[in-house]
Amino acid sequence: MNPQPNQPTNESTVLNDDQTLNDDQTLQLVTFSVGGVLLGIDIAHVQEINRLMDITPVPEASAMIHGVVNLRGDVVTVINPHRIFGLTNRQEDSHGRNLILNIHGERIGVLVDSVSDILTVERNQLSARPSNVRSIDRRFIKSVYLRERDLIVIIDPDGLVKVIDEEAAVAS
Repeated sequence: MNPQPNQPTNESTVLNDDQTLNDDQTLQLVTFSVGGVLLGIDIAHVQEINRLMDITPVPEASAMIHGVVNLRGDVVTVINPHRIFGLTNRQEDSHGRNLILNIHGERIGVLVDSVSDILTVERNQLSARPSNVRSIDRRFIKSVYLRERDLIVIIDPDGLVKVIDEEAAVAS
């Protein structure tokens, strides 16, 4: 089942290798909203998109860790990007989704307010991290893409893993 733009689904969506056919000049992005900010991430890192699942809190975990989920027998850490990026926390509604990312073999769930689109963009249309994007900490920005009237902030998945690892080191 392929995600439809602006159409929430009640089932999980597994992204197949067929959807990651990128060449050197293009990039496919999954776009989503967090706290009113339009974000994107390389589709190669998105394993699946799920409706919100039962999340088990982790005692004494960092504030950025929302909890863990059981995903077909595997325990996956779920992070709250609202807390990481310092954005307004989401309201519980039926549009919320859990993006399951696979970053260097590590699976991470990311709570998002809604999933918007899958876009194919020319790499030469991406801009480097601008210093004037203040809605998100620059450590998490890989680049930006201007689409008509929208600015899509492209997240650096390695930045997410790094901050989780840093928080885990501080906690121990």
